[in-house]
Amino acid sequence: MPVPLTFILAATLDTKGEETAFCRDLIASRGHIPLVVDIGILGEAKIVPDIDRHAVAAAAGTDIKAILARGSKNDAILSMRQGVTRIARDLVASGKVHGILGLGGGQGTVMMTGVMRELPFGFPKVMVSVIANGGQTFGPLVGTSDIAIIHSVADILGLNVITRRVLAEGVGAVIGMAEIGAESVQAQKIAVGLTTAGVTTLAAMKIRELLEARGIEVISFHCNGIGQQAMENLVAEGRIKGVIDLSPKDVIDGLYGGIFPAYAQRLTPIRDAGIPCILIPGTLDFILYGPVDSVPAERRGRKHVLHNPLHTHVRADFAEMHAAGQWMIERLAGGPVAVMIPNKGFGQLNIANGPMFDPQADAGFAAGVRAAIADKPQPATSVEEIDLHINDPAFAQAVADRMAAMLGKS
Repeated sequence: MPVPLTFILAATLDTKGEETAFCRDLIASRGHIPLVVDIGILGEAKIVPDIDRHAVAAAAGTDIKAILARGSKNDAILSMRQGVTRIARDLVASGKVHGILGLGGGQGTVMMTGVMRELPFGFPKVMVSVIANGGQTFGPLVGTSDIAIIHSVADILGLNVITRRVLAEGVGAVIGMAEIGAESVQAQKIAVGLTTAGVTTLAAMKIRELLEARGIEVISFHCNGIGQQAMENLVAEGRIKGVIDLSPKDVIDGLYGGIFPAYAQRLTPIRDAGIPCILIPGTLDFILYGPVDSVPAERRGRKHVLHNPLHTHVRADFAEMHAAGQWMIERLAGGPVAVMIPNKGFGQLNIANGPMFDPQADAGFAAGVRAAIADKPQPATSVEEIDLHINDPAFAQAVADRMAAMLGKS
């Protein structure tokens, strides 16, 4: 028999009591412990919870009567979400729970995925949801978290041949995650985050190979905006001990209206954690727009590449590269930063005789970096210009050597 694990099971028990009881009993039948939390607002619970709605409201610093008096459904959702989040985070931090399962329609899904986004990476999170389907945008629900969402297919309104099966899948998923997670823990290695893109893939692959040969684990994040945010969330959690920002595409997109803009706190978690960071201008040499007719009129005369029918690479000029370099150094001010600049091109298309090759424009990045340092001296920042292309194996070797040295692994 496996060691009993405890699972938070949350739903609006005024409307989903029967379905919650079904999941509760399934968890118990597998030798584990369900902890039922009522997130309902309007009516009385149909089953007895372990943590009732009044305790949830109290955890948010309010009570059910006050929530109802305000007459705002959105306010009620936010208040109850805050209460469940505080309860769940305390339980997770104390090691008393091992996974969380939510059941919900629109209100329950918004509430419980909001809770789940606040829980650590690797903690099992499963949401069985009425609104988890192809017509729903999942970004606001999942964010950068590792939430598993299961579409309920039928409405969660009574038990039948469909809902029993889907609810059982939810129970099986969260239990399986917790059980396999406990079995698969390996010896912890130092982990480094690496931002990647198609045009820097060769560099990323070689850097990863070289660092992992030294016992340093490399976690890659695509430069789609959300990838960098996910990486920096893990930095803030202490899971990543160094960053190689090889492909900071989101920075230039954020400054000049590209489709993968950086999130508001970009780079600050790295600075605040004080971990080693290598900054490389891969992908900063172009702004990514949608179809070619979406490119702003003032940039349509520039060098550009139709990456596919949905994406157009538009060459960044000296001033834009300068602004990107300056912005990044200002964000990282004070931390241990090594800027490594491959002077023979910043991506697969930016190479001698390539469609995006423009060394004069590329020089704007180094100028911006040096301007930021001159404006506010930063002893922890070094700048090295290397006469290689970004995808040259020798450049990858230089980057890997530098990161290993910064981590004390040279």
